Amino acid sequence: MIYPRRRSMLSYFIKPFLYVLLLLSIFGLVWLRSSIISMEYRIGEMQKQKAEALKEKKTLAADLAALLSIQNMEGKNLVFPDRQRVFYVKRDKGGIPYIVSLRRK
Repeated sequence: MIYPRRRSMLSYFIKPFLYVLLLLSIFGLVWLRSSIISMEYRIGEMQKQKAEALKEKKTLAADLAALLSIQNMEGKNLVFPDRQRVFYVKRDKGGIPYIVSLRRK
């Protein structure tokens, strides 16, 4: 006499769990792909904004150069500084080391 195979209690839980896991992984892949595509769109928009900002930077630099040109300055009444009020600072200290501490002399 042939007895039918008995399915264990564990097999009743494994198959539904695997089906649910398969469905969740498919939905996860779809969600991941859609989030990557939306991120690519955002990156494209930011690159357009960057290109516009660089173009505006170049035009502003050209406008600044036009405003600071010598031809523009000739029409203004500029005064040269008085040589009596000019201070000259020597940067060469020679071989003297700098004192870097909080103590006072």
